[in-house]
Amino acid sequence: MDDLSLVYYGHLFDATGYGRAARGYIRALHAAGVRVSAIDLMQHARQVPDDLVETLVDRGSGGDFHLFHGIPPQWARLAFPLRNTIGMTVWETDRMPPQWRTALSHVMEVWLPCEFNVTVFQRDLRTPIFKLPHVAEARQWNGEVAPEQQALGIAGDDFVVYSVFEWQERKGPADVLAVYLEACRDARDARLVIKTNPGAAAAAERALAEARAATRSEARVSIFAEAWSDARLEALRRRGDVYLSMHRGEGWCYPLFDAASYGTPVVATAFGGPLEYLTPETAHLIRYDLAPVRQAYLYYHPTMQWARPDLPSAVAALRHVYEQRDEARRRAATAAGHINRTYAPEAVGAAARRQLTQLLRRSNAPRWQKLKKTQVAASLRPPSPIPGSWYDESYFESGVKSNWHDGYRWPSFAGVFTETAQFLASIFGDAHRFLDVGCAKGFLVRALREAGKNCWGVDHSHWALAHAEPAARPYLVEASADALPLTGAFDIVLAFDLLPHLTEDQAAAFLERARALARIGMVAVIRSFEDEDAERRYREADEDADLSHILLRSRAWWHERFLAAGWRQDPLHRALARMCQQHELTRKMGWQIYVYGSA
Repeated sequence: MDDLSLVYYGHLFDATGYGRAARGYIRALHAAGVRVSAIDLMQHARQVPDDLVETLVDRGSGGDFHLFHGIPPQWARLAFPLRNTIGMTVWETDRMPPQWRTALSHVMEVWLPCEFNVTVFQRDLRTPIFKLPHVAEARQWNGEVAPEQQALGIAGDDFVVYSVFEWQERKGPADVLAVYLEACRDARDARLVIKTNPGAAAAAERALAEARAATRSEARVSIFAEAWSDARLEALRRRGDVYLSMHRGEGWCYPLFDAASYGTPVVATAFGGPLEYLTPETAHLIRYDLAPVRQAYLYYHPTMQWARPDLPSAVAALRHVYEQRDEARRRAATAAGHINRTYAPEAVGAAARRQLTQLLRRSNAPRWQKLKKTQVAASLRPPSPIPGSWYDESYFESGVKSNWHDGYRWPSFAGVFTETAQFLASIFGDAHRFLDVGCAKGFLVRALREAGKNCWGVDHSHWALAHAEPAARPYLVEASADALPLTGAFDIVLAFDLLPHLTEDQAAAFLERARALARIGMVAVIRSFEDEDAERRYREADEDADLSHILLRSRAWWHERFLAAGWRQDPLHRALARMCQQHELTRKMGWQIYVYGSA
């Protein structure tokens, strides 16, 4: 199926925030029906497996859009030669890095996960910005976690305060230690568990010693500066009673997001990206002052600021959670419900798809029109067999389901139906009683009666018959073509653009039933193909907007069906068929005419 397509460049298999965000977005886009091809920007060994993302890697280089996700200067050179590029990133201070401006000024749109980032980046960019939040994934681990919880040394009645971060000033590790040691100095059942990066053990040991000296607290602390399995991380998430984040700056903070999505109470600095999913009503947010960024990093600048959390407020908040843990859990459960609905893959994927569709409309209107047509067709495609109720106003008046884009009304079609009636009257001069099966609003019935012929009509669309021509309405019957309720004889049965709307079984039943009603024969107009090349040209042109054309076959195929139903075509009928096919009206309308005699 023709659909939106996107090439996603990112840190696909990294154990970083960028990597996890990329996997979440790719899953959300895939679930939303966007055709994704993924390209890994990292050259080192894969750190996190993902079966779905693996199937999408290098799926194809072409796409409606190229989305680059990561630190802009790292992907800028790849993005510059391409058209329809989107830049996606995240940031943690109150100013955008000036080195990012060039790359982000050359994309058609910048995607950011939170309102904090949108506000910051709008000060320095003229490029349009769209907010697309990160994805709240389903539980990351479904296996056994009890052994992992035991390995953490946590007792069943311990009150577990936890935090997961890379040891750096931005994460506020010293403040986490200070706040916990002060708040839980006399809480014998409390334990702080910090999971940090390998290599941080020495720094963590020094920081803990300094914090104990400053607070004179002996509250229990466990610091794990090591790599963990998914099972052990999941064990900590499930066992934690409160997540403590004294961050200086965050663009999103996945560990904090995970805790909130699990319904775990959180105590966190009221600054940055986490405010996208944390509120004062559901989380314990800590006030702060702005302070200059002093941490050494390529993209930090002396003019940037971030938060300096108020530690006494954090101590009070953590102590409150400890003492009022049931109330804190209730507040957190409310937040979890909102988070898991708002940031579900389906919700984020749908938002991304809507935005991509709007971008396509602005950047490639013909492609957008074709895509819109395909999507409408997919959503409105009828069941088989097609019930009469499907042929409603959207079929006959708006052209949503059909080729009648300007409506199907007598003033617009009186000329062609009058010509058709004259054509039939001239070719079949001896015929006086006509039955038009699939008559819709009865236009041909009216035209034939005005031409001096007796004509009746049958259609199974209640809507069409209710809006039929007043002059024809007394002669119309509501019924399905494969179950004609009529008795008696008609000279000619007409089936103009009827058979392609039927299933094979319905067509066979109609042809057999109609033969019993026709004294002379049948005249049918059937959209069909003289050969394979004609069918190929029809399919490639993709100009038929009628979604109910479900039975499109070759002329030879239809000929066999007529014969199987007992109709005959002797030399006289073939001559009549040629005469009809060569008529000026037939050529003008592009009709494929079928003429058969009743046995």
